[in-house]
Amino acid sequence: MRACVIIPVFNHATSLAEVVRGVRAHFPVIVVDDASTDNPPALEGVELVRFSKNCGKGQALRAGFSKAAELGFTHAISVDADGQHFSDDLSKFLAEAERRPEALLVGVRDFVASGAPAGRRRSNAISSFWFRVATGVRLAETQCGFRCYPLSSVLKLRVRSERYAFELETLARAAWVGVPLVAVPVRARYGPEIMRGSHFRPIVDFLRIAILQVGLVMKAWLVPADLRKVWSTGQHRRGREVIASFFSEHAHERGRLEGAVGLGLFCGIAPVWGFQMVVAATLAHLLRLNKAITLLASNVSAPPLAPFILYGGLVLGNWLLSGQPLTLRPHDITMANVLKYFGSWFVGSLVLGAAVGVLGMAITHCIARIVRR
Repeated sequence: MRACVIIPVFNHATSLAEVVRGVRAHFPVIVVDDASTDNPPALEGVELVRFSKNCGKGQALRAGFSKAAELGFTHAISVDADGQHFSDDLSKFLAEAERRPEALLVGVRDFVASGAPAGRRRSNAISSFWFRVATGVRLAETQCGFRCYPLSSVLKLRVRSERYAFELETLARAAWVGVPLVAVPVRARYGPEIMRGSHFRPIVDFLRIAILQVGLVMKAWLVPADLRKVWSTGQHRRGREVIASFFSEHAHERGRLEGAVGLGLFCGIAPVWGFQMVVAATLAHLLRLNKAITLLASNVSAPPLAPFILYGGLVLGNWLLSGQPLTLRPHDITMANVLKYFGSWFVGSLVLGAAVGVLGMAITHCIARIVRR
Protein backbone atom coordinates (compact mmCIF):
# COMPACT_ATOMS: atom_id res chain seq x y z
CA MET A 1 0.00 0.00 0.00
CA ARG A 2 1.01 3.60 -0.59
CA ALA A 3 -0.46 6.28 1.65
CA CYS A 4 -0.46 10.06 1.52
CA VAL A 5 -1.95 12.88 3.58
CA ILE A 6 -4.61 15.25 2.23
CA ILE A 7 -4.97 18.65 3.90
CA PRO A 8 -8.03 20.72 2.85
CA VAL A 9 -7.20 24.39 3.43
CA PHE A 10 -9.27 27.54 3.59
CA ASN A 11 -7.72 30.60 5.25
CA HIS A 12 -5.36 28.71 7.56
CA ALA A 13 -2.24 30.75 6.88
CA THR A 14 -1.21 30.87 10.55
CA SER A 15 -1.32 27.11 11.13
CA LEU A 16 -0.78 25.53 7.71
CA ALA A 17 3.03 25.59 7.60
CA GLU A 18 3.34 23.87 10.99
CA VAL A 19 0.74 21.23 10.08
CA VAL A 20 2.48 20.45 6.78
CA ARG A 21 5.86 20.27 8.52
CA GLY A 22 4.50 17.75 11.02
CA VAL A 23 2.84 15.38 8.53
CA ARG A 24 5.65 15.55 5.94
CA ALA A 25 7.84 13.69 8.39
CA HIS A 26 5.55 10.69 7.93
CA PHE A 27 3.86 10.84 4.49
CA PRO A 28 3.78 12.66 1.15
CA VAL A 29 1.37 15.58 1.34
CA ILE A 30 -1.36 16.89 -0.96
CA VAL A 31 -2.68 20.34 -0.02
CA VAL A 32 -6.03 21.37 -1.49
CA ASP A 33 -6.38 25.17 -1.24
CA ASP A 34 -10.10 25.99 -1.32
CA ALA A 35 -9.58 29.53 -2.68
CA SER A 36 -7.93 30.96 0.44
CA THR A 37 -7.81 34.77 0.69
CA ASP A 38 -5.36 35.19 3.60
CA ASN A 39 -2.11 34.85 1.63
CA PRO A 40 -1.21 31.26 2.47
CA PRO A 41 2.50 30.54 2.92
CA ALA A 42 4.62 29.13 0.10
CA LEU A 43 4.94 25.39 0.52
CA GLU A 44 7.75 23.23 -0.79
CA GLY A 45 7.75 19.48 -1.22
CA VAL A 46 3.97 19.16 -1.38
CA GLU A 47 1.49 18.51 -4.19
CA LEU A 48 -0.77 21.57 -4.42
CA VAL A 49 -4.32 21.70 -5.81
CA ARG A 50 -5.87 25.17 -5.84
CA PHE A 51 -9.49 26.17 -6.46
CA SER A 52 -10.39 29.49 -8.06
CA LYS A 53 -13.52 29.81 -5.89
CA ASN A 54 -14.51 28.40 -2.53
CA CYS A 55 -16.33 25.08 -2.91
CA GLY A 56 -16.30 23.66 0.62
CA LYS A 57 -14.59 20.77 2.35
CA GLY A 58 -16.50 18.10 0.42
CA GLN A 59 -15.18 19.26 -2.95
CA ALA A 60 -11.70 19.72 -1.50
CA LEU A 61 -11.64 16.11 -0.31
CA ARG A 62 -12.97 14.88 -3.67
CA ALA A 63 -10.18 16.73 -5.47
CA GLY A 64 -7.64 15.36 -3.03
CA PHE A 65 -8.84 11.77 -3.51
CA SER A 66 -8.66 12.10 -7.29
CA LYS A 67 -5.17 13.61 -7.15
CA ALA A 68 -3.97 10.89 -4.76
CA ALA A 69 -5.27 8.13 -7.05
CA GLU A 70 -3.69 9.87 -10.05
CA LEU A 71 -0.33 9.82 -8.26
CA GLY A 72 -0.64 6.09 -7.53
CA PHE A 73 -1.55 6.19 -3.84
CA THR A 74 -3.86 3.49 -2.46
CA HIS A 75 -4.83 5.26 0.79
CA ALA A 76 -5.37 8.89 1.74
CA ILE A 77 -5.31 10.21 5.32
CA SER A 78 -7.25 13.44 5.77
CA VAL A 79 -5.89 15.94 8.30
CA ASP A 80 -7.50 19.26 9.25
CA ALA A 81 -5.41 22.37 8.58
CA ASP A 82 -6.31 24.17 11.82
CA GLY A 83 -3.70 22.28 13.88
CA GLN A 84 -6.27 20.33 15.86
CA HIS A 85 -4.69 16.93 15.14
CA PHE A 86 -1.36 15.50 16.33
CA SER A 87 0.90 14.32 13.51
CA ASP A 88 2.31 11.59 15.77
CA ASP A 89 -1.06 9.83 15.57
CA LEU A 90 -0.46 9.18 11.85
CA SER A 91 1.52 6.09 12.84
CA LYS A 92 -1.67 4.62 14.35
CA PHE A 93 -3.48 4.97 11.02
CA LEU A 94 -0.55 3.47 9.13
CA ALA A 95 -0.38 0.42 11.43
CA GLU A 96 -4.12 -0.17 11.26
CA ALA A 97 -4.27 0.39 7.49
CA GLU A 98 -1.50 -2.16 6.94
CA ARG A 99 -3.42 -4.64 9.09
CA ARG A 100 -6.80 -3.93 7.45
CA PRO A 101 -6.21 -2.23 4.08
CA GLU A 102 -9.86 -2.61 3.06
CA ALA A 103 -11.20 -0.62 6.04
CA LEU A 104 -12.09 3.06 6.34
CA LEU A 105 -10.39 4.26 9.52
CA VAL A 106 -12.17 6.92 11.57
CA GLY A 107 -10.43 9.02 14.19
CA VAL A 108 -12.17 9.07 17.58
CA ARG A 109 -11.25 11.97 19.84
CA ASP A 110 -11.27 11.97 23.62
CA PHE A 111 -13.50 15.02 24.10
CA VAL A 112 -13.05 15.13 27.87
CA ALA A 113 -9.24 14.96 27.85
CA SER A 114 -8.97 17.48 25.01
CA GLY A 115 -11.38 19.95 26.61
CA ALA A 116 -13.80 20.03 23.67
CA PRO A 117 -16.69 22.52 23.93
CA ALA A 118 -19.95 21.08 25.25
CA GLY A 119 -21.73 21.93 21.98
CA ARG A 120 -19.29 19.82 19.98
CA ARG A 121 -19.77 16.87 22.32
CA ARG A 122 -23.56 17.09 22.13
CA SER A 123 -23.67 17.40 18.34
CA ASN A 124 -21.31 14.45 17.95
CA ALA A 125 -23.39 12.29 20.31
CA ILE A 126 -26.55 13.09 18.32
CA SER A 127 -24.82 12.41 15.01
CA SER A 128 -23.35 9.10 16.23
CA PHE A 129 -26.75 7.91 17.48
CA TRP A 130 -28.56 8.54 14.20
CA PHE A 131 -25.62 7.16 12.22
CA ARG A 132 -26.04 3.89 14.10
CA VAL A 133 -29.78 3.91 13.34
CA ALA A 134 -29.10 4.45 9.63
CA THR A 135 -26.25 1.94 9.23
CA GLY A 136 -26.30 -0.41 12.21
CA VAL A 137 -22.63 0.49 12.84
CA ARG A 138 -21.66 1.70 16.29
CA LEU A 139 -19.05 4.49 16.09
CA ALA A 140 -18.11 6.64 19.06
CA GLU A 141 -17.60 9.57 16.67
CA THR A 142 -18.69 10.44 13.14
CA GLN A 143 -17.46 14.04 12.80
CA CYS A 144 -13.69 13.80 13.19
CA GLY A 145 -11.81 14.91 10.07
CA PHE A 146 -8.81 12.69 10.90
CA ARG A 147 -9.45 9.59 8.76
CA CYS A 148 -7.79 7.09 6.45
CA TYR A 149 -9.68 6.37 3.23
CA PRO A 150 -9.08 3.30 1.02
CA LEU A 151 -9.22 5.05 -2.35
CA SER A 152 -10.28 2.01 -4.38
CA SER A 153 -13.54 1.89 -2.37
CA VAL A 154 -14.17 5.57 -1.66
CA LEU A 155 -13.79 6.74 -5.26
CA LYS A 156 -16.62 4.38 -6.27
CA LEU A 157 -19.10 5.92 -3.83
CA ARG A 158 -21.74 8.28 -5.13
CA VAL A 159 -21.76 10.99 -2.46
CA ARG A 160 -23.92 14.01 -3.20
CA SER A 161 -23.53 16.07 -0.03
CA GLU A 162 -21.24 19.07 0.10
CA ARG A 163 -19.10 20.75 2.75
CA TYR A 164 -19.02 19.03 6.16
CA ALA A 165 -21.95 16.73 5.36
CA PHE A 166 -19.77 15.06 2.72
CA GLU A 167 -17.73 13.20 5.34
CA LEU A 168 -20.82 11.83 7.11
CA GLU A 169 -22.49 10.64 3.91
CA THR A 170 -19.23 9.00 2.83
CA LEU A 171 -19.20 7.02 6.08
CA ALA A 172 -22.82 5.94 5.67
CA ARG A 173 -22.50 4.84 2.07
CA ALA A 174 -19.24 3.05 2.81
CA ALA A 175 -21.05 1.11 5.54
CA TRP A 176 -23.92 0.30 3.15
CA VAL A 177 -21.59 -1.16 0.50
CA GLY A 178 -19.79 -3.28 3.08
CA VAL A 179 -16.60 -1.29 3.72
CA PRO A 180 -15.52 -1.96 7.34
CA LEU A 181 -15.44 1.14 9.55
CA VAL A 182 -12.72 0.96 12.20
CA ALA A 183 -12.25 3.47 15.04
CA VAL A 184 -8.74 4.78 15.78
CA PRO A 185 -8.24 6.70 19.06
CA VAL A 186 -6.60 10.09 18.43
CA ARG A 187 -5.74 13.18 20.43
CA ALA A 188 -7.01 16.69 19.69
CA ARG A 189 -6.34 20.31 20.61
CA TYR A 190 -9.10 22.83 21.37
CA GLY A 191 -7.32 26.07 22.19
CA PRO A 192 -8.69 29.52 21.25
CA GLU A 193 -6.59 29.68 18.07
CA ILE A 194 -7.87 26.25 16.99
CA MET A 195 -11.49 27.28 17.52
CA ARG A 196 -10.98 30.51 15.58
CA GLY A 197 -9.53 28.54 12.69
CA SER A 198 -12.57 26.27 12.40
CA HIS A 199 -15.02 27.10 9.61
CA PHE A 200 -17.79 24.87 10.96
CA ARG A 201 -20.97 26.98 11.18
CA PRO A 202 -22.91 25.74 14.21
CA ILE A 203 -26.37 26.51 12.83
CA VAL A 204 -26.07 26.17 9.04
CA ASP A 205 -23.75 23.16 8.96
CA PHE A 206 -25.51 21.37 11.82
CA LEU A 207 -28.83 21.87 10.02
CA ARG A 208 -27.31 20.53 6.80
CA ILE A 209 -26.03 17.45 8.66
CA ALA A 210 -29.39 16.98 10.42
CA ILE A 211 -31.25 16.98 7.08
CA LEU A 212 -28.76 14.45 5.75
CA GLN A 213 -29.27 12.23 8.81
CA VAL A 214 -33.04 12.24 8.29
CA GLY A 215 -32.56 11.21 4.67
CA LEU A 216 -30.13 8.43 5.60
CA VAL A 217 -32.48 7.03 8.24
CA MET A 218 -35.45 7.10 5.84
CA LYS A 219 -33.43 5.28 3.18
CA ALA A 220 -32.26 2.70 5.71
CA TRP A 221 -35.87 2.00 6.76
CA LEU A 222 -37.51 2.09 3.33
CA VAL A 223 -34.91 0.97 0.78
CA PRO A 224 -33.67 -2.66 0.72
CA ALA A 225 -30.00 -3.19 1.57
CA ASP A 226 -29.03 -4.45 -1.89
CA LEU A 227 -30.58 -1.38 -3.54
CA ARG A 228 -28.78 0.94 -1.12
CA LYS A 229 -25.54 -0.80 -2.02
CA VAL A 230 -26.16 -0.51 -5.76
CA TRP A 231 -27.33 3.11 -5.62
CA SER A 232 -24.42 4.10 -3.35
CA THR A 233 -22.01 3.24 -6.16
CA GLY A 234 -24.02 5.05 -8.83
CA GLN A 235 -25.33 1.92 -10.53
CA HIS A 236 -28.89 1.57 -11.80
CA ARG A 237 -31.47 -1.20 -11.96
CA ARG A 238 -34.52 -1.64 -14.13
CA GLY A 239 -38.00 -1.15 -12.72
CA ARG A 240 -38.73 -4.87 -12.42
CA GLU A 241 -35.45 -5.46 -10.60
CA VAL A 242 -36.20 -2.61 -8.17
CA ILE A 243 -39.63 -4.04 -7.35
CA ALA A 244 -38.14 -7.51 -6.98
CA SER A 245 -35.59 -6.14 -4.51
CA PHE A 246 -38.33 -4.68 -2.32
CA PHE A 247 -40.16 -8.01 -2.16
CA SER A 248 -37.10 -10.29 -1.87
CA GLU A 249 -35.14 -8.69 1.00
CA HIS A 250 -34.95 -11.25 3.87
CA ALA A 251 -37.69 -13.28 2.14
CA HIS A 252 -35.32 -16.12 1.19
CA GLU A 253 -34.09 -16.61 4.75
CA ARG A 254 -35.64 -19.53 6.56
CA GLY A 255 -38.93 -18.65 8.25
CA ARG A 256 -38.77 -14.94 7.44
CA LEU A 257 -41.23 -15.01 4.55
CA GLU A 258 -43.80 -16.66 6.82
CA GLY A 259 -42.93 -14.20 9.58
CA ALA A 260 -43.53 -11.19 7.32
CA VAL A 261 -46.95 -12.49 6.28
CA GLY A 262 -47.94 -13.36 9.85
CA LEU A 263 -46.79 -10.00 11.24
CA GLY A 264 -48.64 -8.09 8.53
CA LEU A 265 -51.90 -9.98 9.15
CA PHE A 266 -51.61 -9.47 12.89
CA CYS A 267 -50.98 -5.71 12.56
CA GLY A 268 -53.86 -5.38 10.09
CA ILE A 269 -56.34 -6.92 12.57
CA ALA A 270 -54.85 -5.81 15.91
CA PRO A 271 -56.42 -2.76 17.64
CA VAL A 272 -54.00 -0.21 16.17
CA TRP A 273 -56.38 1.04 13.49
CA GLY A 274 -55.09 4.12 11.71
CA PHE A 275 -51.50 3.15 12.47
CA GLN A 276 -51.39 -0.41 11.09
CA MET A 277 -48.86 0.31 8.38
CA VAL A 278 -46.60 2.40 10.61
CA VAL A 279 -46.58 -0.28 13.32
CA ALA A 280 -46.12 -3.05 10.75
CA ALA A 281 -43.18 -1.32 9.01
CA THR A 282 -41.48 -0.49 12.32
CA LEU A 283 -41.77 -4.04 13.68
CA ALA A 284 -40.65 -5.51 10.35
CA HIS A 285 -37.54 -3.32 10.40
CA LEU A 286 -36.68 -4.26 13.98
CA LEU A 287 -37.28 -7.97 13.33
CA ARG A 288 -35.45 -7.92 9.94
CA LEU A 289 -38.54 -9.04 8.04
CA ASN A 290 -39.51 -8.01 4.52
CA LYS A 291 -41.30 -4.66 4.80
CA ALA A 292 -43.08 -4.81 1.43
CA ILE A 293 -44.64 -8.19 2.19
CA THR A 294 -45.52 -7.13 5.74
CA LEU A 295 -47.23 -3.94 4.51
CA LEU A 296 -49.09 -5.82 1.81
CA ALA A 297 -50.42 -8.36 4.33
CA SER A 298 -51.41 -5.58 6.77
CA ASN A 299 -53.99 -4.37 4.23
CA VAL A 300 -56.20 -7.32 5.20
CA SER A 301 -58.32 -4.81 7.11
CA ALA A 302 -59.04 -2.71 4.02
CA PRO A 303 -62.65 -2.48 2.76
CA PRO A 304 -64.78 -4.52 2.29
CA LEU A 305 -63.32 -6.80 5.01
CA ALA A 306 -63.01 -4.07 7.67
CA PRO A 307 -66.59 -4.33 9.08
CA PHE A 308 -66.37 -8.12 9.33
CA ILE A 309 -62.99 -7.92 11.10
CA LEU A 310 -64.31 -5.34 13.58
CA TYR A 311 -67.42 -7.38 14.32
CA GLY A 312 -65.43 -10.63 14.52
CA GLY A 313 -63.05 -9.13 17.10
CA LEU A 314 -66.01 -7.87 19.13
CA VAL A 315 -67.79 -11.25 19.09
CA LEU A 316 -64.63 -13.16 19.99
CA GLY A 317 -63.65 -10.76 22.77
CA ASN A 318 -67.12 -10.78 24.32
CA TRP A 319 -67.14 -14.58 24.35
CA LEU A 320 -63.63 -14.75 25.85
CA LEU A 321 -64.38 -12.26 28.63
CA SER A 322 -68.00 -13.15 29.49
CA GLY A 323 -68.48 -16.65 28.11
CA GLN A 324 -71.74 -15.46 26.54
CA PRO A 325 -72.65 -14.87 22.89
CA LEU A 326 -72.89 -11.27 21.75
CA THR A 327 -76.43 -9.91 21.77
CA LEU A 328 -75.59 -6.46 20.39
CA ARG A 329 -77.53 -5.62 17.25
CA PRO A 330 -76.51 -3.01 14.66
CA HIS A 331 -79.28 -0.60 15.77
CA ASP A 332 -78.00 -0.90 19.37
CA ILE A 333 -74.62 0.64 18.52
CA THR A 334 -74.45 3.86 20.55
CA MET A 335 -71.55 5.74 22.08
CA ALA A 336 -72.36 4.23 25.47
CA ASN A 337 -72.29 0.69 24.05
CA VAL A 338 -69.11 1.40 22.13
CA LEU A 339 -67.38 2.37 25.38
CA LYS A 340 -68.95 -0.58 27.17
CA TYR A 341 -67.71 -3.14 24.64
CA PHE A 342 -64.37 -1.48 23.86
CA GLY A 343 -62.44 -3.83 26.13
CA SER A 344 -64.07 -6.85 24.52
CA TRP A 345 -63.20 -5.62 21.05
CA PHE A 346 -59.62 -4.82 22.08
CA VAL A 347 -58.98 -8.29 23.51
CA GLY A 348 -60.84 -10.02 20.71
CA SER A 349 -58.91 -8.16 18.02
CA LEU A 350 -55.58 -9.15 19.57
CA VAL A 351 -56.58 -12.82 19.75
CA LEU A 352 -58.13 -12.78 16.27
CA GLY A 353 -55.06 -11.06 14.82
CA ALA A 354 -52.74 -13.61 16.41
CA ALA A 355 -54.88 -16.52 15.18
CA VAL A 356 -55.11 -15.20 11.61
CA GLY A 357 -51.38 -14.40 11.66
CA VAL A 358 -50.48 -17.97 12.68
CA LEU A 359 -52.87 -19.36 10.08
CA GLY A 360 -51.36 -17.11 7.42
CA MET A 361 -47.86 -18.27 8.37
CA ALA A 362 -48.89 -21.92 8.05
CA ILE A 363 -50.53 -21.37 4.64
CA THR A 364 -47.53 -19.35 3.41
CA HIS A 365 -45.15 -22.09 4.58
CA CYS A 366 -47.07 -24.74 2.66
CA ILE A 367 -47.25 -22.65 -0.51
CA ALA A 368 -43.55 -21.76 -0.26
CA ARG A 369 -42.58 -25.43 0.08
CA ILE A 370 -44.59 -26.35 -2.99
CA VAL A 371 -43.15 -23.47 -5.03
CA ARG A 372 -39.56 -24.22 -3.99
CA ARG A 373 -39.97 -27.91 -4.70
